[in-house]
Amino acid sequence: MVRVKIEDAEKFSNQVLGHYGVPTDQAEIITEVIMDSELRGYDDHGLFFLKAMLSFGYEQKFMNPHPNVSVIKDDGSTALIDGDGGCGAVAAKFATGLCIKKAKKYGIAGVGVKNSGNIISPAVFALDAAKSGLFGCCSSNITALMAPTGGIQRALGTNPIAYAAPTSDPDVPFLFDMASSSTAAAKIMVAANEGKTVEANLIQSPQGHDTTDPLDFLNGGAVIPASGPKGYGISMMIDILCGVLTGAEYGSDLQLDNASVNKPGHFIFAIDITRFIPLESFTARIDDRNLKIKNGDRKDTVDEILIPGERGLKMMRSSLNKGSMELNHNTWAAISELSKTTGVSVPNHL
Repeated sequence: MVRVKIEDAEKFSNQVLGHYGVPTDQAEIITEVIMDSELRGYDDHGLFFLKAMLSFGYEQKFMNPHPNVSVIKDDGSTALIDGDGGCGAVAAKFATGLCIKKAKKYGIAGVGVKNSGNIISPAVFALDAAKSGLFGCCSSNITALMAPTGGIQRALGTNPIAYAAPTSDPDVPFLFDMASSSTAAAKIMVAANEGKTVEANLIQSPQGHDTTDPLDFLNGGAVIPASGPKGYGISMMIDILCGVLTGAEYGSDLQLDNASVNKPGHFIFAIDITRFIPLESFTARIDDRNLKIKNGDRKDTVDEILIPGERGLKMMRSSLNKGSMELNHNTWAAISELSKTTGVSVPNHL
């Protein structure tokens, strides 16, 4: 493990993105999402993922490094955004800001995005709504890497979704953030990079057979839906909301070999809590709900019952208080390669 200052890691990410032509303000948005994943313990979508995204997105010209995100339709509590083929995080940030304003004005709002790119993780955008005193949700369809239950071919994305709501502790709001697959595809990439196998019931071979070899996935296999038909259904729902409804591409149209043409979509909605009960009442009630769960009887092997999102958000708070974080071997190797490619110096060791 390598310990670095958080601000140095952020600076590195911003400068590397700048090397690929990403404007400063957009680089900061992408870095925010990358660092959120890293700090919450999801290093497969942190700085390690940055290298893969840059290679896939900008070197192969599958994403526009400087998109002009614009409003296609704006009608009261709804809007439709054009992501101009850029990184999904940039379009999602724009859409979330607009959605928050609309929710505060109309009580509930929904903003869709089409013609976008990889969102990296939807959590930041749901959390943006929670930080504004709203209940928020962000979802995205992405490249088809998952087979439907009973199927063989890649027909759906691992389509992630995140919900967030405020609590009395601004550093630890409620956060539920998941992929609709049994595992994130990036975790399979990490395992392959380390030469390790994965747990059973996560991926299948190109022939549809259960496997623990990540190379089977990389050679045309597929990720399995989370909890079988449940994850399959969630992925379908997200695909309909983010792809079909917005006019973006969907399902098997989202393939790696046509990523420069067929683009995914996102959907953000937010609810103004105060239209139902005062915000203070809501946070008191959600705190009470959380405590009743946490104080329930535990299994002998469990030290603490955690609320969804709690582990990662507390981990983030701890790292932010220290001003530093630890990077694993794979992440440091990815950073070092990016440094060689771009000439941007790696963050200093502490």
